[in-house]
Order: sequence, then C-alpha cells, then structure tokens
Amino acid sequence: MRIRSAGLTTCGVIEAGKGITLGLVDEHGTDISLQLSFDQAQAVAMTLPRLLTLALRSITKDKDARYVFSLDAWHVERSAECDGLVLTLGTPDGFHVSFGVPAQTCRALGWTLAHEVKPAMESDASDDENTTAARVALN
Repeated sequence: MRIRSAGLTTCGVIEAGKGITLGLVDEHGTDISLQLSFDQAQAVAMTLPRLLTLALRSITKDKDARYVFSLDAWHVERSAECDGLVLTLGTPDGFHVSFGVPAQTCRALGWTLAHEVKPAMESDASDDENTTAARVALN
C-alpha cells in the first residue's frame, strides 16, 4: 500500500518510550497513524538528512548541493559514558541532535575552528566582542 501524506498532524511517544507515532492525513483526507519501534524511528532519523540532500541534488541538478540545518543553539557537556563530550546542536524550529564526540575529535575540531575558520571570521567580525556576543546569543 502506498500512502501519500498531505500533512503531518501529531507526533508522540508510545509504549513508555518503546516507540513513536506519527499522525498523518493522506491525500484523500484520511487520518493515518504510523507507529514505529524505537529502533525503526532511529533508523528513519539517521536516514532522513541524507535523503533530503539527495532530493535537493535532484531538484537543483547540483551534485554538491546539500540540505543544511540553520544552527540556532549549541550545548557542550561532559559524558560519563565515553572519553569525550556530548555536543548538542539545535535549529530555530526546535530540532535538536546530540553527538558523542571523542576527546581526540574534540581537539581536532577545536584546532580547526580556531585556525582554519579564523580568516573567514575575521572578515565578518572585527573583534572578540562580536564573537562573544554571537556565542551568547546562540546559547
């Protein structure tokens, strides 16, 4: 059976976190509820950004196009489960994703942000006050 969604109505957690439900309205106006186990929902979440990029490349005919989320907020915290940090990134519309970042990757990312991006940042912000203000605004 093929269902063509005309709209997303409600989303929620079911069975004490063992799954999720997505409420849809199909092209005929029929309410539909799609229930996914936690593992299935995780697989969909991991797949959607790549599919959005592929769709955008098809629409634009640009092989280098990619679907980009606007960053609105970020948060870094220590992780008890690994030797590294948890980096959470968020968009203005409330989408948040967290990454477990190993210590070595944290150092490499920090170095890259401090050294490789510096020339680009200097052209946009002439002093540290602008950078600090931008960081505070994001958090």
